[in-house]
Amino acid sequence: MACVTFEEPTRPAPLGPPGPANAADAADPANPADAVYAPDPAPSAAAGDRPRLSPRTISLLAGFAATVTTGAILFALPVPYILETPGPTVDTLGSQDGVELIQIEGQPSHEVTGELRLTTVGAFGSDPGDLSVFQLVEGYLDPDDALVPYDLIYPRDSTSSEREAQSAAEMVTSQDSATAAALEYLGIRVSMLVQERQSGPAEAAFEPDDELMSIDGQPVIGFAALKRSLAEIAAGTEIAVGIIRDGEEITVDLVTSADQDGNALLGVTLRFEFPVTIGFGVEDIGGPSAGSMFALGIIDKLGPVDLAAGRVIAGTGTVNAEGEIGAIGGIRQKMIGAKRDGAEIFLAPAANCAEAAGNEPDGLRVVKVETVDDAVRALDALRAGDDASVPSCSD
Repeated sequence: MACVTFEEPTRPAPLGPPGPANAADAADPANPADAVYAPDPAPSAAAGDRPRLSPRTISLLAGFAATVTTGAILFALPVPYILETPGPTVDTLGSQDGVELIQIEGQPSHEVTGELRLTTVGAFGSDPGDLSVFQLVEGYLDPDDALVPYDLIYPRDSTSSEREAQSAAEMVTSQDSATAAALEYLGIRVSMLVQERQSGPAEAAFEPDDELMSIDGQPVIGFAALKRSLAEIAAGTEIAVGIIRDGEEITVDLVTSADQDGNALLGVTLRFEFPVTIGFGVEDIGGPSAGSMFALGIIDKLGPVDLAAGRVIAGTGTVNAEGEIGAIGGIRQKMIGAKRDGAEIFLAPAANCAEAAGNEPDGLRVVKVETVDDAVRALDALRAGDDASVPSCSD
């Protein structure tokens, strides 16, 4: 506590002519009535001195600083989530950086109008810990984004280079499957060659690069036709398989094996050879989910009908060589990206309809498709104005 000292001041002289003070008028120091007391004036601060902070103020400032520091650290800490955002869309009938997305040689193609846009999802945090709390909060507050636990998307022990390589391989496989499905839809024969054999009957019956031609005398002109033929045969049945080996057509006998569901199998892995050279000019996009739109783009360019017919159509979905369209991730973000880029129609895999229903952007017609055939029929019907026959995810 500050100590205040007092001292007795000098009394002023009474008003009147100047002269020596009368002894009777002099103040009596012993008389309390004559004593006037006042506190000392506060000492002036020396130049450069600052007022001292009270202990309470110091405590408050320290607590505030600790809170800010802790918050900054927490917001910078990595979190185990992937932030998915609407990604770019790309027209499979058009070009990217001056390169056609679908390039066809060896078969006449026709002019097309409109767009068939593949859709993508932007993913942030693809390496464990890349996503910060700040980004997590930002994504949580944005209705167009989605937060997905990291372990649902990527294996924890994988590296970014491994994932990129896998994504690129999935894209190549998707393009091959899309080509096979599109050419089979158009009735163009795709050669199916033996690539690998299982031990047992298949290893004894086939040689590498044998080309499959028929089963029990019935021609097979594509993978879907092969699957239909096998679906009519019981596992463990002996069949006659027509093949071309070293340019010679022969028949080999084979006892079919079974898959985990008991369906008949030949026991071989096949690869495709296409009579049409089809290339893809896609960069910086990976994964299998563009397969359905690649297949439709090939059909539009090679087929007799202009599928897009001046419309902006977007979609997504994996595709196999049989033309079946499979589920993908990020359907909401893909629909948002499609609408943002002007799409009127969105082709959604039937397996994703539960997630898509109720989340469709205003003005975007979302069509449910299970196969490439479904997609072509739907686009034909919409072009003809037969909207009622086209299935929707909201049905």
